[in-house]
Amino acid sequence: MAQERVGQVDCTGLPEFCSEAFASLGRADQRNAAETYVRGLLHCDGRKTIPRLAVASPGRSEQSLQQFINQSPWEHGPVRKWLAERMVRDFRPEAWVVGELAFPKHGRYSAAVERQYVHSHGRVRNCQLAIMVGMQVDGVTVPVNWSLTIPEQWGQDDERRSRAKVPDSELPRPYWQYHVELLDDMALDWGVPEAPILLDARHRPLEWYLAALEMRAQTYLAQVSPNELVQPADASWARGSGRIVNSQGARARARTVADIAAGVGNVTPETLYWRDAGGHTLRSQFLVIPVQVLVGSGRPAGSKALLANRLLIVEWPLGKPSPRGYWLTNIRGASLRELVRLAKQVSTATPQAAELASGYGLFDYEGRTFNGWHHHATMVSAALDYDILNGAHLGRDEFEESPAPELTELVR
Repeated sequence: MAQERVGQVDCTGLPEFCSEAFASLGRADQRNAAETYVRGLLHCDGRKTIPRLAVASPGRSEQSLQQFINQSPWEHGPVRKWLAERMVRDFRPEAWVVGELAFPKHGRYSAAVERQYVHSHGRVRNCQLAIMVGMQVDGVTVPVNWSLTIPEQWGQDDERRSRAKVPDSELPRPYWQYHVELLDDMALDWGVPEAPILLDARHRPLEWYLAALEMRAQTYLAQVSPNELVQPADASWARGSGRIVNSQGARARARTVADIAAGVGNVTPETLYWRDAGGHTLRSQFLVIPVQVLVGSGRPAGSKALLANRLLIVEWPLGKPSPRGYWLTNIRGASLRELVRLAKQVSTATPQAAELASGYGLFDYEGRTFNGWHHHATMVSAALDYDILNGAHLGRDEFEESPAPELTELVR
């Protein structure tokens, strides 16, 4: 899976970069070890294990790097905050991508490892399951924040928790809550710029997640399954005289997005073109349908659930009778082309970020501790950010300039 980087990395500015990135580390030997580790990630070929990093970046022993990553008690949060601030100083995010990554493991004693179903892989794996938040910029998703989910089996497993040094505060919680906690850290503690949240919710319950985002007045665009339930809206279209077929009226029961798309009347979809990663020109037809989504989850007992007007984006492959994709969004005032640009990134952004970060050793960590995993992920972000700030990876645009009508039916 690892993607090898092309060309020799220029590390002329690395000492200054690391001096600022790791200023929060309390001891000089920690800061020196951090620079050595990042330098190794940038220069080491093949698997970026600690023994290989020590060889690729002389100056620290393998033992001292092991201690720095696995046992040293430094906080990863301030480092990630500085990295995010440094990135947004040069690159304003087009969106924040939230996705899951699986880290396959042998055995059962690495932090939070368990046999669990991985939706992105379509099967059960013995793995750690992590949540990543990435910054979307110039067609590239740059990981900026991480969380390691705690399986239910680890909640009361004192032996494994002790061996992996899992903090007492890290207990199993709802999957969506990991996402929201990461976003809250970035918005409230880091002060990152606001941008739409992109998430793939085809295989996970969406209701609680959307409620949390709506409560925070956060814009989002979520890819959903054909069976996602929404409330039909009886609305007129700005283009033409077509109306959504809704025989039961605006107060009809919730229906699946697939049923709603199938019930669209004489509204003509718009055709958009783009280039895929291989440079091929593709095109599909898209329609934006006003719907209502439930945003009242988590409200006090006895209170009424709330419905909010939102947009359902539907994609039909050109000439095909059935839709290929469905997305829900509360983004206001965007053109259809802008919405589709974001929608097409939802399912590809996390795999692309994983492939990019794998070139910096993301999946090569061989330790078992909870903090060690977070320390290694933070070092990977630092190495990747350094490369990007020095001109690597960016400058790709997968959409062609093509006729794209402005969206005039806005979210209310």
